[in-house]
Amino acid sequence: MHEHQRDLALTFAGGGNRAFYQLGLLREWGSWLLPRTAGVAACSAGAYVICLYIAGREQEAWDFWFEARAHVKRNFTFANALKGKPIAPHVEVYPATIRAMLAGGGFEKIQAAPFPILVLTAGFPRALPGPVAVALGLAGYQAEKAVAPTRIHPKLGRSLGFRPVVADARACRSIDELTDLLVASGSTPPVTPLGRFRGESLLDGGLVDNVPAFVGDDIPGATRNLVLLTRAYPDTAPQFERGKRLYLAPTHPVPVHRWDYTRPDLLEATIAMGAREAAVHRPWVERFLAAPPAPSHIGE
Repeated sequence: MHEHQRDLALTFAGGGNRAFYQLGLLREWGSWLLPRTAGVAACSAGAYVICLYIAGREQEAWDFWFEARAHVKRNFTFANALKGKPIAPHVEVYPATIRAMLAGGGFEKIQAAPFPILVLTAGFPRALPGPVAVALGLAGYQAEKAVAPTRIHPKLGRSLGFRPVVADARACRSIDELTDLLVASGSTPPVTPLGRFRGESLLDGGLVDNVPAFVGDDIPGATRNLVLLTRAYPDTAPQFERGKRLYLAPTHPVPVHRWDYTRPDLLEATIAMGAREAAVHRPWVERFLAAPPAPSHIGE
């Protein structure tokens, strides 16, 4: 195979802070996998992680986030709702951290990426009022995870009428527009802001599929799809293949909670866990990349 042939899709699952496990993998594999990458499919915090890596602004974004959340002692202050204030610091800190990541040339590096960076968001059901859709969608998402903890690709959101809305991060015209896209992809009110991108209200892409491998499967030229998960699944091996996809998951629960802004040390530990487990997963990835392409059709 020619060294410049791009035949690999990379799928980044969402998962809040847990997605920084993927950053640990990227630190070990980025220079190896990205030259072979035909395109990226990403959702929620997974979209932030791949943009952060491509922007080359890890230290700057970390320094900004560390200071911006330094005053945070609690992740949720429900009494703030009575004062008309956000109940969670994420509402203000997360968009500001995205902008810090995109500053200093980061945005331009993403625009110049040699492959699409496809970010999944969720469009509202046409038959439901906005507030009802938000409440029903987010409650249903949590309920489905509780009832079916081994289900990697959720089904309820689509059955409720949430629809995939996908945009290429490279096509964003400004830092503000790309910030809007990334915020929308992880929009889970009231913890993070309601998404608004190019005039459309949007929610977390996880309401359609928190592991957007279906987006990666359709990337032109991608004959295989490496799917990077952010949590361990009960009774499921951390590495397994389905058709043209290889799924990789943490071997055990990552240290940080998905919403925790009070423990930067646990975020660092989650990145370090991903870097360590890159060696555990690498033989699977090497075999997967060396094997003949699998049939493209696959069920979720």
